[in-house]
Amino acid sequence: MPLFAKPKCVLWVKGKGLDVYFDREDNNVFNLDINLLSLRSVEELAPLAAFIKQHNLKDCTVLIGDDVVVTKSFIYDSVINSIDKKEVIGLAESFIPFKIDPDHLEYELSPGPEKTIILTTIYDKSKLDAIKTNLNTVAVNLLTFKSVSQAVSHIISGFFKEQYFLIYPLAKNEYTLFLADKNKVYLTVNIKGPSLDIQKIINYASLYFSHPINKIFVPGNIDLELNATVELDKTPYNEAQIAKEAGKAGNIPIPVIGIFSDIIFTPMENKKNYLPIITVFIVTAAIASMVIWFIMNRNKTDINTPIVESETTQEQLPTNTPVPTVAEISKTLKIQVLNATKINGQAATLKEMLTKLGFESVTVGNGKDEVTGNEIRLSTKNASASSYFKTKLSDFPAEFKELPATSTFDAVFVIGTDLKTGAAPVAEESTATATPSKKPTPSATTSATPTKKLTPTDEP
Repeated sequence: MPLFAKPKCVLWVKGKGLDVYFDREDNNVFNLDINLLSLRSVEELAPLAAFIKQHNLKDCTVLIGDDVVVTKSFIYDSVINSIDKKEVIGLAESFIPFKIDPDHLEYELSPGPEKTIILTTIYDKSKLDAIKTNLNTVAVNLLTFKSVSQAVSHIISGFFKEQYFLIYPLAKNEYTLFLADKNKVYLTVNIKGPSLDIQKIINYASLYFSHPINKIFVPGNIDLELNATVELDKTPYNEAQIAKEAGKAGNIPIPVIGIFSDIIFTPMENKKNYLPIITVFIVTAAIASMVIWFIMNRNKTDINTPIVESETTQEQLPTNTPVPTVAEISKTLKIQVLNATKINGQAATLKEMLTKLGFESVTVGNGKDEVTGNEIRLSTKNASASSYFKTKLSDFPAEFKELPATSTFDAVFVIGTDLKTGAAPVAEESTATATPSKKPTPSATTSATPTKKLTPTDEP
């Protein structure tokens, strides 16, 4: 398949059924009664195999629901630049309805001025493996997986550049509600019922963006009753109109369009008169041309003017001053950082400083010793590293001590002061004892409460 080419076929796995979409005007949608979310025998896959052979299908992208891939974000009440995947799993496991496999969890950090959002995407390994195995049995090359929310947000980002909610219908009285900022999804929730209570989710969103999100896109062909105490800016969307704008067949749903098309388009009702923009461009180009003409003619006038080098300038040129160097040490040292203060996040701050220096094995924890200042305890064989740390960690002034021979670490850093009062510019990172600044109302469907003080915002 050519690089960057879009798929010609999308398999939308819907529980017990399978919808097949082709990127063409006619004869483009097929429904098969087969469940690919669990392993199927060769006999059970025979109808799909026959279909694939009939249509000469070789490659496909699989569209999956937001119950097979769950998007959820968590909030740290401090700014962090790194976090261990095990800690992310610990935050998420109480809210995910399936066992989390580390290789099927993706996350990214979105630091803000005072807090950090941890965006997580968690795939149900058992269901993904079943889909892969079933498709391999019928000799179909799986290009990638895409969730409904990811595919829809790709389309919406073409004409809306702010945060928003969107409700997408899955079946009668079944919907996916997701929160996104342009094409980045922060939260997905599957909800049911003719009347949808979404106030808790709106409250949840305010923790992410520090302001209420009242923009919500709703299906134009369904009369939805939304229960919320805030006024919502509801914008109906029409799938057929969006398909037309994207140059696709009118019966292709938005999630499939989001996979078929990279076209960024503007719906009819949002189109503007671009004449003023064109006028501004022409005027700007004319002014730029005049400036360039002036500069070129000035250069012609000055071309024969000799350039005299100033003796004063030469005398003021600084001389190179030798910079003292410190001998490097092994970056494989096993290091422990202990926070002996009651200030959350200090161990993580120092860990980040050590990581930036290249150290690969740094663990953090809370110190039990009562200390009045910072300490760096080194094993006997690594005592010479004191000069290195004294030079490289000037923002962490500390007293050097000998580490007991029974210690399993090569170096132990004990924090006994408030790092903020020093010169270290690195923002605090909260460790497993950090707590978010706001505690949202627990979900009606999720009552689990994390045992850690670092509490993710509760499921809306």
